[in-house]
Order: sequence, then C-alpha cells, then structure tokens
Amino acid sequence: MASAPPGKAAPSAVSSRRAAFGALVLANVCWAGTYAIGKIALTEIPPIELNALRFIMASLLLAPVLIHYRKQIPRDRRMLFVLLQLTLLGFVLNKALEYIGLALSTASDVALLIATESIFTGLLSWTFLRERVTRSGVAALVIGLLGVYLIVERGVTPNLGNGDTTRIIGDLLVVLSLLLEAAYTVRGKTTLTTLPPLLFIALTITGSLFFWVPAGVVAVVRDGLPHVTAGGWLAAFYLAAITTVLSYWLWFRGLSVVDASAAAPILFIQPLLGAALAILILHDALTLATVAGAVCIIASLLLVLRSGRRGTLTALDESVP
Repeated sequence: MASAPPGKAAPSAVSSRRAAFGALVLANVCWAGTYAIGKIALTEIPPIELNALRFIMASLLLAPVLIHYRKQIPRDRRMLFVLLQLTLLGFVLNKALEYIGLALSTASDVALLIATESIFTGLLSWTFLRERVTRSGVAALVIGLLGVYLIVERGVTPNLGNGDTTRIIGDLLVVLSLLLEAAYTVRGKTTLTTLPPLLFIALTITGSLFFWVPAGVVAVVRDGLPHVTAGGWLAAFYLAAITTVLSYWLWFRGLSVVDASAAAPILFIQPLLGAALAILILHDALTLATVAGAVCIIASLLLVLRSGRRGTLTALDESVP
C-alpha cells in the first residue's frame, strides 16, 4: 500500500482530524446554550434537585449504551477507582459548584468565565500529560487570569462589600468548578485509551447517581417538590440530552484524536455564543470591565492556539492511522 508523501497526512488521517475538530466545535456550540437555559431551569428547580433530575434523565438515555458495552465495563479495582475519581470531578463536585454558582451569578458572567476551563486544561495538560510548555502558553495563562479577574470584579479595584458579593461568590464557585472540569478532561483523556468514549461518559454519568439521587431525595424532603412548568421540563431535558449526553460524547470523541491542549482553544466558542444568548434571551447587561475581561480571555486562547498549532498538526499527522 502506498504511503502519503513526506510531510503530508494520509487522506484518512486528514479526514479523521477534521471530523474530530468538527465534533469538538459542535460540542461547544451545544454547551453555549447551557448557561441561559440553565438559568431558566434554576428559576423553577433548585441546583441540587436540577442536577439530580438532569443526571437521572441522562442515565436513562445512556442505559442502552451500558447494555451494548456491558462486556467492556471494567471490573478491576484500579479502573473502578479511576472512574470514581472522574465521576466526582466531572459530574458531582464540578456540577454542584457550577449550578450553585450559576444560581448566584448571571448567565453572561458564567458563559464568559467558562473559558477559564481552557486555561486550566492547558496548564494541567502541561503538568500531567507532559505536553509542551511555551512562552506564549505562559503569557496566555497570565492574560487569561487577568480576564477572569476583570469579569469577576467588574473593574480594576476589588468590588467586595459594594453590594455585589453574591454575584462574586457565584463567579468564584464557577471558576473553581471549571478547574475540576479541566482535571476531568485531562484525566479522562488518559482513560480513553482503554474505554470507548460513549461508554466512558455513560459510566461516569450513571455513577454520579450514587450521589445525586440521595442528595435530591434529601432536598425534596426538606423543601418539597418544586413546581415545574413545561418550559422547566424542556430546559432540564436540554441539559440532560444535549449538554450532558451528546456534548460530552462529541467532546471525548474529538479528544480521542486531538491533544487536550490543542482542543482547549475551541472552548472559546462557549463564552462568545453563550454570552450572546444570555444577552438575547435573559437581557443580561455587560459592563466595560466584563467586555475587557472577555477580550483578555479570548486573546489568551488565541495565543495558546498560535503557539501550539504547528506542533499539534504534525503530531496528529503522525499519530492518526
């Protein structure tokens, strides 16, 4: 069989790479609607009950996956412990902090702060996956963190004590949740070598029910059943079917081909489109500091993309069959 010319990827490799990037882009387009839709759902369903409902629905949708891959479900203690770690990082601690933060903050703030995950993903990829560190990457990290500060504080000087404490606490909880999400992405990438992406998602989401079902029951016993309209049910279904099942599968499907640090800049779709949807649907207002922070974060992601593009594409050409 003839090989591709030196320096060029075989057509199948190019096609696989394009499909992987397409999956990553589509996942982020779907995720962009999470913040406005999540804010709508939170007006009717408290954070704990919403996550319990979301992951119960998602687990039901993923049940056929577990049945189909039942012979590939890990049974050794080491892999089960890894899956437990990933479940706690990606679908328990992360989601608890994210939705409590969203309830306290605005959808536009959360949409813009979501790009923090890209910064954390790149940083953790350098640290744990031994992916290449560059000066541009370090500069991107600093600029991105400046952007986070401007969005949280909505100015250069600290804003605590000026009547905006609740929103700031919500923003900080979201940032912490994104650090956990980045850890889930980086740690999960190493697990993809042994499990199909869809099975991996099904196991971690279904595993989260061991926490969310008891937590949801306790919340309902304490506060009573929330009154949910048709719009609330649709919002919860979007979070379960699109945000949880489809988007996470697309994301890890792409990561099975693309380096985590190369995929990270694609996350900038979420803050741009997510903030636009929050303004359009919820009429969120953006301050000058918020816009400046968003520009800093996007600039940081572009720096990471520029510094890693050539090496990433070469590595993909060599690694994709």
